[in-house]
Amino acid sequence: MRWSSPHTETASLASDEPAAIISATQGFLTALSTKSRIDFEKHCVRAGGMSLSPPPPTALRFCTIGSFVEHISTLKDAIDERIWDPEVKVHEAGNLAAVWAPFRAKINGVVDHVGVELFVLHKIDGRWKVTGLADSCRLPTVEEMLLE
Repeated sequence: MRWSSPHTETASLASDEPAAIISATQGFLTALSTKSRIDFEKHCVRAGGMSLSPPPPTALRFCTIGSFVEHISTLKDAIDERIWDPEVKVHEAGNLAAVWAPFRAKINGVVDHVGVELFVLHKIDGRWKVTGLADSCRLPTVEEMLLE
């Protein structure tokens, strides 16, 4: 198995693949902010799985992306989650990718938690879609509370 990062070109992969993969993850995060089921449908597969590790002492949680979407769509709080410095890995066959990135989440304008997210994506009908997501997060430090 061979992987490609956004910083290295691989002859068997289109050079725009990493950008398309990042676009799908950003679309997922935008849907999280808008809480729109329609926006989520564009960027993910509802049957996909999630493992979410909230700050202690809350236990690790598992759910489908679909059940997560249904829960998020009922929330009234403003959610703003951002990633940076994403590492993109693409399988040489070009149909499986992963994005690993640090993130911060603001709830109602206040940094609530920070950590790392792992997106798993598959190329379905020519488009990248999030089919799995895992995170590990913790409460922010004083400095991290200032993150945009």
